[in-house]
Amino acid sequence: MSTTIKFTSKKYKTFEVHNIVDNFSFFHIEIKNDESLFLKGLSDYIFNEDNLLCYAKNIKAINFEPERRNYVSLFRELHNFIDDENIDWVEIDLDLEDVLVDEYDKVKIKNGKKFIRLSKIGRIGEYIFHIFLSDYFNFNCIIPKVKLTTDRNMSVYGIDALFLDKTNQMILFGESKVANKLDNGITLVNKSLKNYEKEIREEYSLVLSNSHLKLNGLEDLFPGQTEVCITFDEFLTQTNTKNIGVPIFIAHGEEIDHKVILQRLHKKINRTRYFNLNTIYYVISLPIINKRKLFSYLTNTISEKLEEYNASANG
Repeated sequence: MSTTIKFTSKKYKTFEVHNIVDNFSFFHIEIKNDESLFLKGLSDYIFNEDNLLCYAKNIKAINFEPERRNYVSLFRELHNFIDDENIDWVEIDLDLEDVLVDEYDKVKIKNGKKFIRLSKIGRIGEYIFHIFLSDYFNFNCIIPKVKLTTDRNMSVYGIDALFLDKTNQMILFGESKVANKLDNGITLVNKSLKNYEKEIREEYSLVLSNSHLKLNGLEDLFPGQTEVCITFDEFLTQTNTKNIGVPIFIAHGEEIDHKVILQRLHKKINRTRYFNLNTIYYVISLPIINKRKLFSYLTNTISEKLEEYNASANG
């Protein structure tokens, strides 16, 4: 006899969050109504000053105040999302051409076609992932991975998100993907998860046990342990860790039926038990209709906000 899986829904800010088991899909309220309102509404949420400042300072529940130091922090953070050297140009979609050409000042013409510059999509995806984990799930970020780069044109390697669930004394190792299609995102996630124990061990050696990094909350939860445990396996034994968390984030185009999305995530994500521990998954979907359109819009928004924050900081 088969068990019926119950779908639940709840309101969260400008989203409807649909859920089955450990799968969550964040639907912006305008996603099925008006494309231009959807793009603006999702962009407003992503680049809300409170969210961006929390990420920049790695502090939860901080409120933005219009002070020079805060404008400088916002400017520096947003600057990480646009390349100077390794610039990716994409052709403007015809149905958005009038809007983008009218509002976007970084347009080039080649062979009669118009192109705009895109930001580093992966970094923005990881940032959105960070917002959901911090604000919705109430986890604490150990360190934003973008802080570990020394060049804005560098990719962020290794685990995409490092968080703590203080209530359950659990470290979470997150994987983030941005894809044109949900199934593509699932395929990429499953590929990453195949070698996840190795990735986690590397993350412990290079990040979690690095005494030179400013790691938020790890020492409070596991005092002194990263100083005396050489390997992650030893750390798990010495701290008597029972659970490990694996949050997964897929921002994807095309599919906008929450039941279809959640059923695919539930059936197709390969959930593995890591280190022989109880492994808790949080699989997060963000439907974005069209990857190229959204990130073109976000890149334009970033450029505008950089000018705004620079003017406010020097005004």
